[in-house]
Amino acid sequence: MRALPLRSIWQIVSEINLAEIQRELESTFHLLIAADDGSVAEHAARSLSGPAADFVHPWITVTDGSGSGLRSDSTNIVPSAAEPRKPPPGAPRTVPDCVLLVTTQMELSADLASLLQTLNAQSIPSLIVVTGPEGQKAGAEIARRGEQARVAVPDLSAPAVARLAGALVEIAPAELRLPLARRLPPLRPPAFHLLIQETSQANASYSFTTGLGEAVPGLGFVLGAGDAIVLTKNQLIMAYKIALVSGKKGSPQQLLGEIAGVLGGGFLFRQLARQMSGLIPVVGIVPKVAVSYAGTWAIGRAVVLWATEGRKITPELMKGFYHEALTQGRQAANRIVQNSRKPRLADKKQPSQPRKPTAQPGLLQQIRKQIARRTPRSD
Repeated sequence: MRALPLRSIWQIVSEINLAEIQRELESTFHLLIAADDGSVAEHAARSLSGPAADFVHPWITVTDGSGSGLRSDSTNIVPSAAEPRKPPPGAPRTVPDCVLLVTTQMELSADLASLLQTLNAQSIPSLIVVTGPEGQKAGAEIARRGEQARVAVPDLSAPAVARLAGALVEIAPAELRLPLARRLPPLRPPAFHLLIQETSQANASYSFTTGLGEAVPGLGFVLGAGDAIVLTKNQLIMAYKIALVSGKKGSPQQLLGEIAGVLGGGFLFRQLARQMSGLIPVVGIVPKVAVSYAGTWAIGRAVVLWATEGRKITPELMKGFYHEALTQGRQAANRIVQNSRKPRLADKKQPSQPRKPTAQPGLLQQIRKQIARRTPRSD
């Protein structure tokens, strides 16, 4: 694979739909946090809104387990008049995109368990957070029946919130992981990790596919040049997303131009091309796939440091990241090769998928019905 000249990198930049990427990352979301004690839910919301935040992000709704801190109408779930928060235009969504159920007990209370049942019926992802002394006991992180995921933390200090944030990113809808991280800084590290991992895996898979073609006489040079273009494009898109999520400012063209200058004018692409140029089909496909994975991973890690800390990207920094990721790259390459050798089961009848339950009118409407059964209504 040949090193791409800078003008070729600029050509790739011009083909990337920057506006679409920006719209994707600016998507709104609705995160609901519920706890038996409303103050515990409020504390969790503040912790996720930012380091030492003294506010709750307007796209987070907080309630106690009974839902008494909320009101609902036919279209939106919004904070009550006693605790108003006005989201930006278009922010509210009819139901939460994901939910945290925070408890200080090993098992969910009746209110939280009922809310979880409602969430499951509407296929809304949820995370159980066990905090306090109970969160330090054995078995606190083991998901119970009907629970999608659990995390146990002793408190809501910064290190504990980092674990909580990682679990939240895992259960959040894939299309909302980066928008969540863009608005909620504690979610950025795990979101960056997943983005880099997914891009590295995609580039490794692509290199495996073209590597098979390089074994055909006459196709090696063409596919090698194609590798450079596709891998570079994926790396630039990854870097642009990292920069946007981290809060970098500037027009899309200026920002991606800055990224291309930092990457294309220096060590990164040339080093990756140099590593790959010595790998010919005779050596085998695994080394090429491993290098594609490791090179992409190294670029992602370096861009995170540049975007979040202003660190200068140097050959020494890149070399360290590259060697750190090479073992992962070899493992990814071996998995891809092994999976390609498994017999295909496409002709076998696939088991029927369970039918998804029909969405119910509204989450908080159901909570209100539960409350109405317990207390007389007063106007």
